[in-house]
Amino acid sequence: MNMRIEYIIIIAAVCVVFGLCLCLAIASFGYDKFYEKLVELSKKSVQCNLTALEYVALINDRYFSSKLQIVAITGKVGDAYGKGKVYLSQNTIASNSIASFAIISHELGHAFQDKEGKKLKRLYVFRRIIRALGIFFWPLLLAGVILLLIGGDLGVWGIILSSVAATSIVLALMLKIMTISIEKDASKRAVKLMQEFLTEIELKQAKKLLSDAKLTYWADFFRAVFGWTMLTKKGDLFH
Repeated sequence: MNMRIEYIIIIAAVCVVFGLCLCLAIASFGYDKFYEKLVELSKKSVQCNLTALEYVALINDRYFSSKLQIVAITGKVGDAYGKGKVYLSQNTIASNSIASFAIISHELGHAFQDKEGKKLKRLYVFRRIIRALGIFFWPLLLAGVILLLIGGDLGVWGIILSSVAATSIVLALMLKIMTISIEKDASKRAVKLMQEFLTEIELKQAKKLLSDAKLTYWADFFRAVFGWTMLTKKGDLFH
């Protein structure tokens, strides 16, 4: 019986170490893997005779009755969706690369989420709350620790303030998990949109890019969790 327990403990320890190494690898290399694939697919054109702008206009007309506003943006800001607007960067707007179609389709996936429910709106509200909590996190934590050290009646307030700071960390991590779920759903919608326009090989490559993009959100999560260990880059917990 004791030998069996020892084996179980060893197997559990190996699984924990393996899981930790996997998480740290994603945190450290998730972004690099995505950008490598992005650069590669930015050089490969789709066979359909559409630019990213024409593609968005077609989807806008077909599914949104042309109610989406298409906005061309300059500078280093990337493609995005927000509040009924699809933002196209200079690198994307006239492109017909697989990367451009994948990224724009993903943003159109968010447009469908916005059209069909309030999940995206709730995420925006939750994100603003978390950012506000982030501003007060260190003052609350430091005040809580100081009051705990003083003790007495003030120690109770120290416990309360420290608990609020700890709760804000949990909420921030919940936001990141919620973001991953929404991004995953947007990518699924993107694949459905691209099925009509891309060949089987192009669609497979676009799906791989979206899969690598999802890893960047997990990388952000793991950096927030393990950044304090100095084993990976630090993440912005409240961003």
